[in-house]
Amino acid sequence: MIKVTAYCRVSTDKDDQLNSLENQEKYFSEYISSHPDWEYVPLYADEGMSGTSTKKRKNFNKMIHDARLGKFSLILTKEVSRFARNTVDTLQYTRELKDIGVGVLFMSDNIDSRDSDGELRLTIMSGIAQDESRRTSQRVKWGQQRSMEKGVVFGHTILGYKLKNGKLEIDHTEADTVKLIFSKYLDESKGLPTIAKELENEGMLTSYGLKRWDATSVQRILMNEKYAGDLKQKKFITPNYLTHQTKRNKGEEEFVIIKDNHEPIISRDMFEKVQSEMEKRGMKNTRGTKHTRRYAFSGKLRCGLCDSTFISRNKNMKDGRKLKRWQCSKCFKYGAKHNNENGCENTMVRNEILEHIFQLALQDSVYNKDKIIKDCIRLVSNTLNTDQIQSEYSDAEKALERLNNRLSNLVNLRLDGEITKEELKSMREPLDIQIATAQDKLKQLESKTALVEQQDTILDKIKSRITSLVTANVYSEDIVKSLLDKIVIHGKNRYDVYLRGDSVNFTQAA
Repeated sequence: MIKVTAYCRVSTDKDDQLNSLENQEKYFSEYISSHPDWEYVPLYADEGMSGTSTKKRKNFNKMIHDARLGKFSLILTKEVSRFARNTVDTLQYTRELKDIGVGVLFMSDNIDSRDSDGELRLTIMSGIAQDESRRTSQRVKWGQQRSMEKGVVFGHTILGYKLKNGKLEIDHTEADTVKLIFSKYLDESKGLPTIAKELENEGMLTSYGLKRWDATSVQRILMNEKYAGDLKQKKFITPNYLTHQTKRNKGEEEFVIIKDNHEPIISRDMFEKVQSEMEKRGMKNTRGTKHTRRYAFSGKLRCGLCDSTFISRNKNMKDGRKLKRWQCSKCFKYGAKHNNENGCENTMVRNEILEHIFQLALQDSVYNKDKIIKDCIRLVSNTLNTDQIQSEYSDAEKALERLNNRLSNLVNLRLDGEITKEELKSMREPLDIQIATAQDKLKQLESKTALVEQQDTILDKIKSRITSLVTANVYSEDIVKSLLDKIVIHGKNRYDVYLRGDSVNFTQAA
């Protein structure tokens, strides 16, 4: 007896009775039973799954697994497009099944993978099925594109709006939350974590009805152009119709942008001011998609008690000054540990303390300061070597003169009729390139010559700057960003400073 099973991929459309699972089970059971030498093995079916990829078809993969276990030796399926619309998958699995003695019979296409010409015919049919998937995908994309251009909104509902029949309608209850977020950020100059915490404390709900807020959710709201009445679609695209995997559109496809598409929640003036403020605070780059570090110590401070990050906590003083401080994010969110088990006991640290600690670490980590300063000056001085530059400049002038003489000789030969116009052209083209290269080199050397004339002044300035940096007498945020790996804060009396490629521990009272 030959053990035979079947595979079908059925539609989720309940009205599609011809392709229903019950009908197909009945058909395959009766068909297999009509063959005396066949034994029916319960079929495998995937409901509503795309045929372009087998990765998400759970029962298809189970069938392949069972085939390897020898549970059957023949698979029946209606047609190639039901089995797979990906030529590579179709051939890969039928070959693998054939190698372990399992055949696949495509009934409507009259193809048996066990036949000698089965693979050739299967390649042709699966290629047709794959091309049909491609054309279907193109038709769907074309239809979506036309709808988007008419202002039809694709995607999910966002906070402040309800999506009805492709149109955004304001939900006035949620819109108040959106207005509050923009006001807190722009009018009250609050940071994203602070806004998130206050929204939670005030019992505000997200678009999903959740009480939990985070800085990223707040930032997405502040950056969403829909709140100003504009519509920007195709932020995510599906470049491969076979895998159906979506990715962020980074310019591969043109966005569909419609100004004043729907009623705004936030005025355009306020929205643009928020975007400018976010640029100013360093919360996004020019594309508005990635976070950058607002302050020199942002992202570089860790809590030595709970391993959370430290966040900026600025305070406006009565005299107009702004006091910059840093606090453990867990302590900020949950309070002190003795009041809340999720909290943290670490203390708040003033920014000037961190600046001082960093300078001490930098001073302590740099050895042989005098030698480093001398070596740097020597390297700069060698770069500005007067004799060498003047010699190179003289050589470049002579080389350019020789090339110009060769060009002049070629022109004279043409005027004397000793070479043709075509010969002049073929010989002049490489010569023109050499002359242009020589001219560029001469210009570069002219710039160096100008520096040589100011050598003493330049060296004095460079020496002063290098000395300040090496001895850490001058605090620089750029130096912090480039040299500091992290500072682990254990409390008021201990800061572990990790420079890139080095580590220095300090016990410094706050």
